[in-house]
Amino acid sequence: MSKNVNGVNITAADDDTDPNAGPFVFELPKIPASIRRNWTISRISGDYARLGLRYQVYLEPGVYEVPVIVLDSGNPPLSNRSIIKVKVCPCDEHGDCTTLGAVAAAGLGTGAIISILICIIILLSMVLLFVVWIKRREKERQTKQLLIDPEDDVRDNILKYDEEGGGEEDQDYDLSQLQQPDSLEHIISKPPGVRRVDERPIIPESQYPIRPVVPHPGDIGDFIHEGLRAADNDPTAPPYDSLLVFDYEGSGSTAGSVSSLNSSSTGDQDYDYLNDWGPRFKKLADMYGGGVED
Repeated sequence: MSKNVNGVNITAADDDTDPNAGPFVFELPKIPASIRRNWTISRISGDYARLGLRYQVYLEPGVYEVPVIVLDSGNPPLSNRSIIKVKVCPCDEHGDCTTLGAVAAAGLGTGAIISILICIIILLSMVLLFVVWIKRREKERQTKQLLIDPEDDVRDNILKYDEEGGGEEDQDYDLSQLQQPDSLEHIISKPPGVRRVDERPIIPESQYPIRPVVPHPGDIGDFIHEGLRAADNDPTAPPYDSLLVFDYEGSGSTAGSVSSLNSSSTGDQDYDYLNDWGPRFKKLADMYGGGVED
């Protein structure tokens, strides 16, 4: 039923015969009071009546159940209470319900429709905020990657190390010094070709310097320095990586040969100096010095 029309027509029927049938009387119940306050019913004929809204009464669009009491013409008259479902909605100029009115008449009031619209707006706002947050996070990530020095970012990279020694700081050596030491130029003549340090040089065997036969030095330090001086002046001493070459005993050796050793008696030797060697050599000093063991 449109709000702009006077109402809707209703009809009643009875299977009884006269005089227990029509004409009929149409009434609205007194309880609840809102029925007569909002609705009116008027008789058109013996079988028809018109149900409508009262003047200046506003009802929300929707479906309403209006109870109607119908009485027949019997003596005494019989009555029947019927429920009339009335759909209230705004109508267009042709008297038809609009789309909003049809939705409201289906059971949704204006408050429910407004609530649905608010929920839709909130949902769209949340989606928009989520998209903005994703874009901002992606932008911050790209900015952070630009601030990182590519040389410092070593993640998922394989570093290649192909430098020996000290790298660029270890390139200032003179290769000629390794091929031919200057300290030997005054001792031997340089053969043709490149001199290698990993093999024994092929040069004519030189005569070792003949060291004078001197008595055994009294100071062991002088003896060590003499041997060190002889080793430093030896042209065959390696820098090459090979077996060490040792001198033979005999010529130039202060110790002489083993065959030259002679036996002597204890009376010819003075072993008193063994007492100056400390407590570790006390046993040896007692043996050769003639001391008595404790």
